[in-house]
Amino acid sequence: MRLTELARGHEIIPPSVESVEADPEITGLSENSRAITPGMLFVAVRGTSDDGHRYVADALARGAAAVVVERPEAPLPVPTVRVPSSRNALAELAARHFGHPARELAIIGFTGTFGKTSTSAILRELLAAGGAKPGVLGSLGARFGDFHDPGHGLTTPAPVELQRALRGLRDAGADTVIMEVTSHALRLGRVAGLRFSGGLLAAIMPGEHTDFHRSYEDYIDAKRLFLDYVSEEATLAYDADNRASRLLAGEARVASTAGFSLHGRAVELPLKNVALDGRGAHFSVHGRRLRSPLLGRGHLKNVALALAYATAAGVPLETSRTVLQRLRPLPRRMEQYSVDGRLVLDDTAGHPESLQATFDVAAMLVRAPDMAASRTCVVYAIRGSRGTDINQRNARALADLASEHGVSTLIVTASADIAGPHDRATPEEIEATRAAFQAKGQKIRWCDGLAAAARAALEETRAGDLIVLVGAQGMNDGRRLLSSAGTSPRT
Repeated sequence: MRLTELARGHEIIPPSVESVEADPEITGLSENSRAITPGMLFVAVRGTSDDGHRYVADALARGAAAVVVERPEAPLPVPTVRVPSSRNALAELAARHFGHPARELAIIGFTGTFGKTSTSAILRELLAAGGAKPGVLGSLGARFGDFHDPGHGLTTPAPVELQRALRGLRDAGADTVIMEVTSHALRLGRVAGLRFSGGLLAAIMPGEHTDFHRSYEDYIDAKRLFLDYVSEEATLAYDADNRASRLLAGEARVASTAGFSLHGRAVELPLKNVALDGRGAHFSVHGRRLRSPLLGRGHLKNVALALAYATAAGVPLETSRTVLQRLRPLPRRMEQYSVDGRLVLDDTAGHPESLQATFDVAAMLVRAPDMAASRTCVVYAIRGSRGTDINQRNARALADLASEHGVSTLIVTASADIAGPHDRATPEEIEATRAAFQAKGQKIRWCDGLAAAARAALEETRAGDLIVLVGAQGMNDGRRLLSSAGTSPRT
């Protein structure tokens, strides 16, 4: 695509060098100068901690055929596109470069604090049973059928990667995309230009992303931006038991809302006669008894939110009933497996609320007759690069939960051997975590690396015991390392 076509509607300043093509063929675009190769367009975006305008020279050295800037400081040897907002221009240009794939898809936006990935997977199954061809775009990448784009680690990708993923999903045959939308993405304009034909609001809980949001109200305000992208013809499903979700649903200008409630609220999908045990959940909806094998109250809320949307979208309840019975947890979403005769409960819990949910499930598991004499060992990976506040609160919550549930050993790790640059624990986070446990009088076994923590968990347990793995990104290799340690001789 020629630059004049890609950047139509914007001012293009000719190159300062006559021998340079004034309307080059653009082979790709990026806001990261290190990703630039010859023929690409570099978009200089001002970020929260850095400014892409500082890297124009680097992009030119790497072969950029043109650049997009907000403030040209000097004539450049390549064409320069001047825009009021580089961030907005990036989203616009990315969509145009990939042929506006969102126009060919029904996009269902989904935001909230917990459960986006699991709920998206459940909703995909429900909508597929209703005749749609839904893909998912979120923390596990873009997925539809045999197509899988793992992405670059962001739940909601930056505009270029997002539009590339949408194009890939559409070309693979998807007609619908369930898209996880984070508060960061909303604040940073990653979804600019999109229009959601449907929406879901999970519970919005305090204490999350305190490294980015100044307060809980600021966090809610970021989530409120989600409503700007939801079509007026849309259905919005929401958690009526959560104050913030209920508040935003009430503000939404949409055709209809579909709330669910576990606590008797007068909504479209009330869940009654709920029973939770080590085999999943049983509940009634509009006089029909339904079952899900997914464990815990958190998963029940995920099921309920997906069911509320699917039912409002026209999927028959009897069809959904069949789908729910065959659900299986995603990896690390209240997942169970065995290692060396130990039962393992593996969950991404990284917030006091989700840690409570994990321990509730653990308590159900150890109440089973064959677990009567079992001990419980917990391995927790601290949240690297997420700030001291969340790690202090997690440590305090874990200390209380360990005491309440009679945990025999609590192992804490920084996962220094596997954490990537965006998940590496800082010295301040490590110190804050250890100090919080000490202040609570909770004894812990500290391991710098996750591999050492996995070995320690096996040393501290025997066949028939329960090992609980909790923590977000830092625990993603927990199962692999635990299984490796389980097959190795131990002294």
